[in-house]
Amino acid sequence: MSINKDVLLTCKGQYIMFKPYKDNPIISRTNNTFYSKHVANPDILLFKNKLFLYFRGQGETCHDQIGVFYTSKETFDGVTWLQYENNPIIKISSKEDAFDNRHILDPATVVMDNKVYLYYSGHSYHQKAGIGLAISEDGFSFNKYSNKPIIENAIAPEVVIKDNIVYLFYQKKVKKDVFSFFCCTSTDGLTFNISDEFLVFTPSNIKETFDSYSISTMRILKENDTYYMTYGGCEKFADYPIAFGLAKSSDLINWKRYENNPIYKRGKASTWDEGAIWFGTLYKHKNTYYMWYEGTGVGNPLITNKALSDSKLCRNTDYGGYATSSFSQIGLATYNGKLF
Repeated sequence: MSINKDVLLTCKGQYIMFKPYKDNPIISRTNNTFYSKHVANPDILLFKNKLFLYFRGQGETCHDQIGVFYTSKETFDGVTWLQYENNPIIKISSKEDAFDNRHILDPATVVMDNKVYLYYSGHSYHQKAGIGLAISEDGFSFNKYSNKPIIENAIAPEVVIKDNIVYLFYQKKVKKDVFSFFCCTSTDGLTFNISDEFLVFTPSNIKETFDSYSISTMRILKENDTYYMTYGGCEKFADYPIAFGLAKSSDLINWKRYENNPIYKRGKASTWDEGAIWFGTLYKHKNTYYMWYEGTGVGNPLITNKALSDSKLCRNTDYGGYATSSFSQIGLATYNGKLF
């Protein structure tokens, strides 16, 4: 039975669904680069009249590191980006005791004191994951703040400044295979007291909903006095979202889910984003909301037995075939209308 969207508008309010860009992915994994295997984790920032698209790349070394694309605000179209010639801009540490000597990923940026503060997930060969910080005066050249994480045992940061307070969000496991979102605050963006940590957002725990089991990779957009969160929803795995949900808040603490979630779904079988989608990063330009995101998939026509089995593995298994038959790339979706 088909769904009449006009009925949804009447019965449940506005119907929000983002539309994928026709030529996705807009940034593909590319041979002979540091993102030849994966290009992922988009984060958008307006700084000094430029739009910066920070991202995670992984190449033949199998280490995640952070790079950047950019464009001027005047020429922005959501699709066309210039690559910074000195990528990657934030590299894994060479120090044996550093918390980020294996992987650096999940960039989240904010402007403070006319500098870019970039928070990231760091992974070590010897320690658990933690959140690190690097700072830049031009958006391109970064210096790490410390060899130690500013918050331990947390990943996938997002950062917002409200009333001169830095709100640093991140995800942690509350059960063996279940993530929820937490937050710590700071006055300088450097020091966070983990004892003041508070729980922000949890899975819906409503059977047969897209976010019933776990949630992943939040992003926040401010519009007027409202904050909008996009997040990945997982129906049966800890960190393999099948769709994006939307929630809103006026204080960054209390969040209300959009009643017609999800606002975007992974692609169909055989597409580039058939497996999972992460980091739905919003930016409003004129009357259009742009959402960049990471998707993984096999992306092969289902005309051979191998293509069929690879696609099935990718769609139905936690990180199925990831880095062997399924790879991350960055796509774009748009929406013209009002958010709820």
